[in-house]
Amino acid sequence: MPPPPGADQDHNDDVHSVYASSVGEEDGEDKDEEDDEEPRLKYTRLTKSLAGVYRNGDAVSTSVVFGDRMVIGTHNGNIHILSLPSLAPLRTYHAHSASVTSISISPPPPPPVAIPTRRHKDAYHDRYISVASSSIDGLVCAVPLLPSTPPALGQSLSTVPYAKSEITLKNFKRPVLAVALSPNFRADRTFLSGGLAGNLVLSVAPTSGGSGGGWMTLGMGSAKDTILHSGEGTISAIAWSKESPRYVAWANEQGIKIMRSHIIPPTLQKQTTEDIAGNPGMAGWIPGFGSGGKSASEVAWKRISAIERPESITEEIASLYKPRLEWIDRRSLLTSESGDAATGGTLNIKDVDWGDKEKLLVGWGGTVWVIDVFPGSEQAGVENNIGWAQITHILQTDCIISGIHMYTPSLLLLLAYLVNPASNSDDAAEAPLPPSAPTSPGSSSSPKSPIASPRFRRGRINALIPELRFIDLNTSEEVSADELMMSRFEGLAVGDYHLGVLPATPTAVQGPPDNDESATGLSASLWAAALAPTQLFSGAQSVRSFGTASRRNSVAASGITGGTGTTRGGKGRADKEIKWGEDEKGTKIYITSPYDVVFATERSQKDHLTWMLDRKKYADAWHLIDRHPEVVDPDTTSLSMYDEEERKVIHVDIDYESDSTVTSSAKQRSVRRYSTAEKEKRRIGELWLRDLIDAGEWQKAGEVCGRVLGTSSRWEYWVWVFEAARKIEEITAHIPTTQLSPPLPSVIYEIVLAHYLNSDRRKFRELLLETWKPEGTRTLYDARTLVDTIILKIQNREDEIHTGDADWNILQECLAKLYMVLQEPRNALKRYMTLKNADEAFRLIREYRLVDTIRDDIASLILLRVSAQQLSTATIHELEEATREAITLLIDEADRGIVSPQKVVKQLESDNVPAGKLFLYFYLRRLWKSQHREHQILTSSGGFLAEFEDLMVDLFAEYDRPLLMEFLKDSHNYSLEKASAVCERRNYIPELVHLLSKTGQTKRALFLIIDKLADVTQAIAFAKQQDDPDLWRDLLDYSMDKPAFIRGLLENVGTAIDPITLVRRIPASLQIEGLKEALGKILKEYGVQWSICDGVAKAMTSEVARGMESLRHGQRRGVKFQVGGSSITPTRPESPGTAMERALEEEQVGSSNTSEACGICKKRFSSANGTQRTLVAFACGHVFHLRCISRPITAGSEDDEDAEEGEVVQSGYGRSVSAKVTRAALLGEKVKKGCSVCAKRKREEIMV
Repeated sequence: MPPPPGADQDHNDDVHSVYASSVGEEDGEDKDEEDDEEPRLKYTRLTKSLAGVYRNGDAVSTSVVFGDRMVIGTHNGNIHILSLPSLAPLRTYHAHSASVTSISISPPPPPPVAIPTRRHKDAYHDRYISVASSSIDGLVCAVPLLPSTPPALGQSLSTVPYAKSEITLKNFKRPVLAVALSPNFRADRTFLSGGLAGNLVLSVAPTSGGSGGGWMTLGMGSAKDTILHSGEGTISAIAWSKESPRYVAWANEQGIKIMRSHIIPPTLQKQTTEDIAGNPGMAGWIPGFGSGGKSASEVAWKRISAIERPESITEEIASLYKPRLEWIDRRSLLTSESGDAATGGTLNIKDVDWGDKEKLLVGWGGTVWVIDVFPGSEQAGVENNIGWAQITHILQTDCIISGIHMYTPSLLLLLAYLVNPASNSDDAAEAPLPPSAPTSPGSSSSPKSPIASPRFRRGRINALIPELRFIDLNTSEEVSADELMMSRFEGLAVGDYHLGVLPATPTAVQGPPDNDESATGLSASLWAAALAPTQLFSGAQSVRSFGTASRRNSVAASGITGGTGTTRGGKGRADKEIKWGEDEKGTKIYITSPYDVVFATERSQKDHLTWMLDRKKYADAWHLIDRHPEVVDPDTTSLSMYDEEERKVIHVDIDYESDSTVTSSAKQRSVRRYSTAEKEKRRIGELWLRDLIDAGEWQKAGEVCGRVLGTSSRWEYWVWVFEAARKIEEITAHIPTTQLSPPLPSVIYEIVLAHYLNSDRRKFRELLLETWKPEGTRTLYDARTLVDTIILKIQNREDEIHTGDADWNILQECLAKLYMVLQEPRNALKRYMTLKNADEAFRLIREYRLVDTIRDDIASLILLRVSAQQLSTATIHELEEATREAITLLIDEADRGIVSPQKVVKQLESDNVPAGKLFLYFYLRRLWKSQHREHQILTSSGGFLAEFEDLMVDLFAEYDRPLLMEFLKDSHNYSLEKASAVCERRNYIPELVHLLSKTGQTKRALFLIIDKLADVTQAIAFAKQQDDPDLWRDLLDYSMDKPAFIRGLLENVGTAIDPITLVRRIPASLQIEGLKEALGKILKEYGVQWSICDGVAKAMTSEVARGMESLRHGQRRGVKFQVGGSSITPTRPESPGTAMERALEEEQVGSSNTSEACGICKKRFSSANGTQRTLVAFACGHVFHLRCISRPITAGSEDDEDAEEGEVVQSGYGRSVSAKVTRAALLGEKVKKGCSVCAKRKREEIMV
């Protein structure tokens, strides 16, 4: 019924006043108490979307939701069919003249599926759904959800009228409080109803419709309606079972009754032709009836159980508190954990295995019953063979139940109506009927009406805010309770509230179970016809959830999104567009009151994120976004400060790095920005950081920085924050360590390094060279800035950094590394030389050819691998090994002229170089050996070491005596006097003997051998080497009084001394041990020597004889001369050597002119004037002019030569014997050398 006049005008004003009065209480109590428990549901007020429902001051009296539809009945008798979730009106019709008391639909919605197909939607079409409503005007009206007549062109479907045949109307003459259509109403036209008359009526509607107070002769073999039960007071609720519609439960003032329906599961069907023929309306549902061998008429509508009302419900108030009946459909239960929805867990729907039984949930007053209904036995004669029921769980609450639903197998959802304990409990009931309302003559109930009508109410006390509670059935404890700030809740009764629930959408398609009795509840085709609930509302603020301890002390506003566009707890927030989010698939709950409709659903991950941010649970919020970045609204525009180019890790090739290549590649790559989720995660992460810092948890804050800042440039800000608080150590380990593109600001790293440069140099080195290790010339910091800073630090005398200490060494090493980054290897080499880092120093010298850098500091190079302790304790061999690499480097560079031996010797001879003389010995020895081995010292000059040979004599004499003798023998540029002085000073006798022998002081050398060495063998060898008779005489004179020397001479003299002379000089009285053996040895050796000489003499005799014979034959052989002819020699004069070479060549090619021309000048043996020249012929056949052999050929003509030879004859050579003898002697000197042509040929043969 409509509200009092004027209620519609001040409706919004009342809402605002209620909200306004509650805000102050909420703010006040929130200051005293904070609740960290997150509500399970979020709420949205939909009143604003129902303007058409509240038109003309109308109010909601009842409602039902199913699939994607909502049907509302009002107090003015109107029926509104709405689409979900938009609540857009599909159809509105006026069915009654008074308040609508109940609504029923047929067939019931099937279990939800994850992905509804077109076939599913077509099977469960609105035109196939019937809607029945009852009213206190006594009418029951049933129509299709939408008319079958298609709309005309341009006509809206909502304005198309129903056909008369589509309307089923029945007038029971008494208020009807409950109606329930058969699940197969479209075929069997059957429905149940009841009301104030106290009768449970089974009606079969005519197929063509009808009106008035009577029916046509249809159904159950009778032309009248069938009263199945009566006499126990007002019937307030009727419900068909959902899994299989084989049971019907109804409630009256005495209790709950359960009976079998006319629909039998397939496993119990006993098909008979008679039953089908007698019940045509039922045959449309299933093709048979009967159970336990009985016919359908014996099984259908038989009561199987009756349960008395709870003891807390007295007879006087039994009709005031309308019981709520809810059959449980296990296929629509949530099986996820209770906390999954709030934390973004996946929801899942599956069957709960509880066998063949069905469960009925009853809420009556403050009592909750869970009733198990069993099908019974099929055997005839067995008790309860058609079924039975029992209460399995009883729960008492401190409220009056306005709605009930099984949320999960163990979680109960209650819509709780609360009454002020100081008020009369009867005031919580509905107002009495108006005087015109008829009453049941047989009813034993009080005159109070259970109809929830705001008209004709008695005086009310203020009711409390209703609550939506979750109760754990296993522990009977309240899990959570959310207060619902409903409009005008103070004046509403328990019957004014209604609870409608749509099941959650499963994550996978769930097919109907096979061979299960529950499959008969709806046919497989109707199961597939389910319309999956579409998306839930998103973006709404949730109501504050109060736990059992704090809930009773607060009547705060619930924070529901109001119809005016404001949100409780925060004014001015715009109401977001109502839509169902893709990520929200939980159970959907609708709570209606006369003036409000509130929608509740599982909280999504976005809601969970908002809740955590409101309570400053930034850590949990950050982790949630990290796991599920999709929870962030992509339209967020408040993150501009976090908008920057995304950085990526780059890999640098240290061996080859081109700045131009890097630059060009950086220009060509596309710029990618951070996503909204990344920016939001960073924003929340920084809020988390701020909370930790405010709490003083710097260590934890540093760890969080590494997780939340990632590669953002926001590192710079937070590093400054930590530095300002002197907490830089807590953040250091978490700063990015890899090269990024684009790079992070270098100041981030420089701040940290500057801190450790002043406080902890070891950590400074670790960060600089290991943690933030440079990659080629790329660094995370500015290398030049750090070089300048370190140099200033070293030069600052106020700091406790001294040359040579640990900190000083660390800074020098860091400088060297930084110089290499800056590509300044010379400066780096100087630092490594200072640190005596031999490996790096030698590497740089070789790779970058930096020998010229250290040529003025040779001593430091040599001492790189030699410590101060080694200089005083190490052996020469150890020092040689330590300096080998440096010496080798200097020797290699000696030939190139970069580091000359003069420069090395000059620096190492300095007294300031520790062990410089030893290192000079290493250097000169290696240099001399390398030259000696390569035969570079081939002349008397001695090469470039000639000037150092005197120094080498001194060094070798001190450090390597065996090498001294070798050097003295092979070298010739040292001073003999200085060398002798050195050897004499050091008493090196063998070396001194060698030097004396080179200076001609052989006698002194011999006496040194005899006196100092007493080595007769060496003395004899020295005498043999010198081959000086005087030395032998001195040796014999010295040895005559020394038996050992005499014996040695006898054993080793050989042929150098006449043994007879030696034996004769031996004193007669001198006793010589081993003299006999020595003499025997001499005789034996002479015998062997004589035998050898005899054999050689015999061999030589025969060879000499053959040679003499050949000589005589050649001498006797004549030499052929052919005188005459012209000269064949060239006109150009030649030297004798050139002429002989040409003669040899001609002879090799078989020239036959050797007897016709001179072998040197090649002129014919003739003269132009007939004068005969003197010729010289050799046995080999070559003939020469006497003049060509005696002197070189000069330029001139043959006449000149003849004249010259004539002058020689005229000068006296040919006239006197003495002149001839003289000339023959002169010629003999020339001729005795033999044929020059043959001699040269032999030399060439030898060379070849």
